[in-house]
Amino acid sequence: MKDAKEIETMLEQLARVRSGEPGGEASGAGARALLAEVTAAAPAAPKPGFPLKKTGLVLAGAAVVAAGALIVPSVLDDSGTYVSASYAVTKDSSGVVFVRVTDFKDVAGLTRQLADLGVPAVVDHVPEGMTCKEPRAEHVRDIPQGLYSVPQNLPGRSDGWQMRIDTRLFRAGEQFVWTISPHADGGSSTSTILMKGPVAPCELVPEPKPDPAAFGPEYRVATVEGRSLEGFRVDEKTVGQVLPEIRKRGLKPTFAIMSLPPGNPGGYGIVKEQSEPVGDDWVVWEAEELDEDPRSRIRLLVTEDRWDKNPVYGGPRDAVIKD
Repeated sequence: MKDAKEIETMLEQLARVRSGEPGGEASGAGARALLAEVTAAAPAAPKPGFPLKKTGLVLAGAAVVAAGALIVPSVLDDSGTYVSASYAVTKDSSGVVFVRVTDFKDVAGLTRQLADLGVPAVVDHVPEGMTCKEPRAEHVRDIPQGLYSVPQNLPGRSDGWQMRIDTRLFRAGEQFVWTISPHADGGSSTSTILMKGPVAPCELVPEPKPDPAAFGPEYRVATVEGRSLEGFRVDEKTVGQVLPEIRKRGLKPTFAIMSLPPGNPGGYGIVKEQSEPVGDDWVVWEAEELDEDPRSRIRLLVTEDRWDKNPVYGGPRDAVIKD
């Protein structure tokens, strides 16, 4: 079995958005977009107040910041896929584009290929610890449902991500603004924002440090060795099946109600956290404990409906955590 530190490193790669953050409100445009917090590879340590390393995509203006950028030639293969050592961009007959990125230096090439396949986007390379000064353009709030999926880690790899974009849903003047930041520890971060109108070039400024108080306490998985629910799997069980064991161990449950992006590609937002019980037939996807006070309460990540795969792990828990 992997130790707790290895497991936490893997979980830092999974997408989640908290209540009050972009994507954290179930009925808001941000929830539909789920401006994903995803990392393409394991960070050395999570930032204070964040359950994972910050990621996203941004569309920038003409100035591409890419000191020492490596431009890798790409070709269009027989399947209609742009292929390079850095990325693959595919468009199907319905106008849906699939993007896979494994090297975060070739931003100019990726921008060109996205444009060729009908995705209005410019990608900026932003050094670690920096960000683009805002505002750069008008942020689109009413994001069309289904425009894009939450970026996901590539199956079996830790050096890239993939996402789906429906080019039919772009409206006049809209474009993706992406930033891609390789990290010294081998990881990377991305951010994606839909903007409208002219987008200013990326003016680099130091990334602000998040205020831990603004994001609440830190949680960690409670169902692994050495934790408060060691030996008891909660994933994909109902609340009614889980609560007796939690109470037997003298723990106090709370319920984090999850919001999932369309199609459940993996990743989630937390709409609300409450002590009031949900229905016994609600589904539990994972249990978490507080970093600093593990036995004070157990937070159950729940949805009212049962989904085709575990949104916490983007698939079976066993694919990430080996008990």
